[in-house]
Amino acid sequence: MKITIVGPGIMPIPPIGWGAVEILIHDLSCELKAAGHEVTIVNVPAKDEIIKAVNESTPDFVHIQYDDHVDIVPHILCDKVAVTSHCPYLESPQKWDENYRKIVSQFLTSGADVFALSPEIAGVYSRAVIQNSGNPSLKLSLEKIHVVHNGVRTDLFKFDETAEYPERSICLAKIEPRKRQRFLQDIPNLYYAGNVHDEQFSSSLHLGEWTKEHLYENLTKYANLVLLSDGEAHPLVCMEALSAGLGLVLSEFACGNLDPAHPFIDVIPEKFVKNKGYVERIIRENAEKSVKMRKQIREYSEEFSWKNVVRTKYIPAVNKILSRVD
Repeated sequence: MKITIVGPGIMPIPPIGWGAVEILIHDLSCELKAAGHEVTIVNVPAKDEIIKAVNESTPDFVHIQYDDHVDIVPHILCDKVAVTSHCPYLESPQKWDENYRKIVSQFLTSGADVFALSPEIAGVYSRAVIQNSGNPSLKLSLEKIHVVHNGVRTDLFKFDETAEYPERSICLAKIEPRKRQRFLQDIPNLYYAGNVHDEQFSSSLHLGEWTKEHLYENLTKYANLVLLSDGEAHPLVCMEALSAGLGLVLSEFACGNLDPAHPFIDVIPEKFVKNKGYVERIIRENAEKSVKMRKQIREYSEEFSWKNVVRTKYIPAVNKILSRVD
């Protein structure tokens, strides 16, 4: 199968440093190629260049992985197209700005299928379809909404059954208001890795910004990962942490597709996110549990390996689109 993936066109694929969407596109393409598919990545900012490159690739299927490029769909000669949004606030329409509302409306009218990153996000699109059922411009239908979540290259992460720092937890993400690290920075043994974009953050436990190579080699040294964002879609960092054998302490917005029934996954109720004493206790208890379950955590991470995601989610959704007669 010939598949063309459209990236944001903002940074290289694969990225030199950070860039979650770019990493996801690269890793997905690697697994698709390993499965025998022919993959073209179009990653330029100018839309006329995108359209030209996509059409010249003569694909069987086109996957657009950037919200702002949804308006190219009518200009693509291939009629089998899906779009993925990585917007962190998809589950929270009250947080959408005017520009994003416009983009969502284009998702409804472009004619493309939608690859939703979680069942909850699929629900947002489904409700929008139902609410706009009388709109003559509506081209999205319930059967064109597919849950296709992200994956991770589990094979790239070093995994040790014993944590070198069993008492240490880590926040691994861009340090910004959305991630809410500022409310955690006085918690003992909680370390931070990521570039700082929050003037209210000044923890002495900040480790700087990690390269991907450092991440792959060193994440396994920690007990658990903490991510208490006020909005996420399907965060790559959670799957990376599982691959390295770490437990998870998450906000309600950061646990998409994860099973909190596992004892190594704790979800902080939103009303307690800023209760430092409560959060500190849950992080500590999760670390104590997780360092004893690292083998089970690593095994669970394989559910999110790109090999499994491509086989059980991605290709079945693509085949469904290709077999449908519109």
